[in-house]
Formats: sequence, C-alpha cells, structure tokens
Amino acid sequence: MRPIRRFPISSTMIVRLIAITVGVFMLLTAAKFVAVLPDVMPGNAAGILAMVTVGAILLLGAIWIGV
Repeated sequence: MRPIRRFPISSTMIVRLIAITVGVFMLLTAAKFVAVLPDVMPGNAAGILAMVTVGAILLLGAIWIGV
C-alpha cells in the first residue's frame, strides 16, 4: 500500500496552531472589547458572548486534535 500524501496545510500541527492562534485572538479581542465598553450594552454583549464561545471551542478543539 502506498502512503497517503497530504498537503502541508492539512498537517495536524498546522491545523492545531491555526486553531490556537484564532481562538486566543478571539478571546483577547473579546476581553479588550469588554474593557472598553460601558456596562450596559445588550446588543454588544451577544457579540462578546459569541466571540468567547467560538474562541473557547477553537482552543478546546486544538487540544482535542493533539490528543
């Protein structure tokens, strides 16, 4: 049997690094966004919650890929 050739972008390490980078960026952006805004912003709170959720999912996915 011949080994399966992979493109470099589909390498597990590259996918994991991309997921970690994007996840950390989204979490830091959400933290900066919360620090700058006033306390009462219901419309923006949903956006912050979405960024935190997606960032956390990406970081946990990166951990899961590495296992």
